[in-house]
Amino acid sequence: MPRQSRQRYEAICEASPDAILLVDHDGRITYANARVTDLFGYEPADLLGEPIEILVPESVQDEHVAQRDAYIADPAVRPMGVTLELSGQRKDGSKFPVDVSLSPIETDGNREFMAAVRDISEQEALRTKYRTILEAVPDAVLVADAETGEVIEANRQVADLSGYEPAELIGEPQTVVHPSGENASYRELFENHVGAGQSIFTQFPDGSDIYVETKDGKRVPVEINAHVFELQERQLVAGVFRDVTARKEYERQLQALHTATRWLMEADDSEEIAQLVADAASAILGYEHNVVRLADETSLQAVAVTEQAETELGERPAYPVDGDSPVSCAYRSGEPIRYDDVRSLEDDHDRGEAHAAMYLPLGDHGVISIVDPDAGAFDQSDEDLAFVLSLNAEIALNRLAYERNLERQNDRLDEFVSVVAHDLRNPLNVAQGLLATAQTEADLDHLDDLDDVLDRMAGIIDDVLTMVRCGYDLESIDALAFGNVVTSCWDTVATADASLEIEADGQLFADASRIRNLFENLFRNAVEHGSTSPASNARQDAVENGGKGVTVTVGLVEDGFYIADDGPGIPPDERDRVLEPGWTTNPDGTGLGLNIVCEIAQAHEWDIDVTESAAGGARFEFSGVRTAVGDESVAPSS
Repeated sequence: MPRQSRQRYEAICEASPDAILLVDHDGRITYANARVTDLFGYEPADLLGEPIEILVPESVQDEHVAQRDAYIADPAVRPMGVTLELSGQRKDGSKFPVDVSLSPIETDGNREFMAAVRDISEQEALRTKYRTILEAVPDAVLVADAETGEVIEANRQVADLSGYEPAELIGEPQTVVHPSGENASYRELFENHVGAGQSIFTQFPDGSDIYVETKDGKRVPVEINAHVFELQERQLVAGVFRDVTARKEYERQLQALHTATRWLMEADDSEEIAQLVADAASAILGYEHNVVRLADETSLQAVAVTEQAETELGERPAYPVDGDSPVSCAYRSGEPIRYDDVRSLEDDHDRGEAHAAMYLPLGDHGVISIVDPDAGAFDQSDEDLAFVLSLNAEIALNRLAYERNLERQNDRLDEFVSVVAHDLRNPLNVAQGLLATAQTEADLDHLDDLDDVLDRMAGIIDDVLTMVRCGYDLESIDALAFGNVVTSCWDTVATADASLEIEADGQLFADASRIRNLFENLFRNAVEHGSTSPASNARQDAVENGGKGVTVTVGLVEDGFYIADDGPGIPPDERDRVLEPGWTTNPDGTGLGLNIVCEIAQAHEWDIDVTESAAGGARFEFSGVRTAVGDESVAPSS
């Protein structure tokens, strides 16, 4: 290079913000601009003739000599130590990070090598901060070149998600962490990240999930939060990868819960609902040892048991409603009970291999038991989902009970319509005919017949009002004096010469209004059908004859009471039918009286048995009744 040109060149170097050094083939410094003083603390003249390694930390000088010689042998314009973190050493021995760019140049016919050295302390401070933040992020983070897709950074959490160590991913395309064979799709997704600048991706445009494929080939559904940024004049994309396996599972569980709820609302009986609940607990939560118990008067009976529960835990017992088992306690309290290890109770209940356990009440209907052989298997999400399932099951059972009650009401309404349309219309027509005859013939005997018909109509109306207007639902259960109730009801029935005997008195716990309906109907039935006249005669015939010789006997016993007569009784083949709506041996009767008795007994949850009395008449026995039998009998009344 001519002297004039060199001077011009050196003038340019002196204006550079970087430290500029020229080095010969031996690695010795032949030129240094003034910036080296600011950067290294040396005067430029002090560096002339010194090996370039004077500016390199002693710990890496040998390595630097090898790199220098390799470059001199094959010079090109390029950064030095592309993959290395380079440091410079000042005159005082302090070190600082540097960036070095190398270029071969020709001077005075000789080749020299120029090194432009820049202090990157500030950039390194920013980079350190950036890496600290990167490692603090709880999710896996990959940083890739926006143009090439090459991974240049990965935090430690990447290993937890993908199985790859961060160093294994540096320099690889970003598609390396996605399913093999789908590179084009994931490269397009990456480019969409770059174009959007910042976006969150959970699915492809077609709705399919985004996955990371682990080092061992497992697919993990992820959400990617991508952000494009600049670092050291380079456009990069930071992708934050979040494992959404748990979220996807929760979405599946909610969908399964929705489906199960729809099935529950379509079920036709309580046992079907119980089985649906047991199976749904398996499908939703993934636990296979499930039992659904439904309540009767005294116990909680296992009516639905999953196959695995039956196989591994054996036949599941019933539990008493008032017992001390977790099932009984959950039922009575109406609150869910959860145990990490139910064996900590140390009671005598057989639970097979069960450890973790949840017991969730179904309102007044029963309890779901969900158990697992592993202690502590259930988390809060399990409990929350099981609780929602139990609520839906309770609603389904309530709906079923309501529909059953509505069906019974509709049946009673049908009976009412039948009575009004037929049984009440016939005597009304007769009454109208008798009245017309009496009016035209002035025959007062027809008025007596009219009175009989009107009396029958009054009886029909009484039965219908009891059935339809009053219904059978109980208002309250009270302690009633048995003898007083019986006597009061007897006095309201047209009994003529029939007599009543009370063999045992005490207290009866029942609904005061409904028990009167029950006794009045049974007394009326005994007087009418206990008459010595043929059974085909009308109601008034029984009253006029007084039920000659008919004695009605009632008594209170432990767990029940009875009503018996000494009339002709009920044939054995008719006893199972007498409580059905419409049954009667009287062609003028409605057949509602004894059905009303049956409905009232069922409302109290009593059992009723129709049999033969000691005198050969009819006997109605009621059991399951709460009573308190007195010591003194009550005198007969008539």
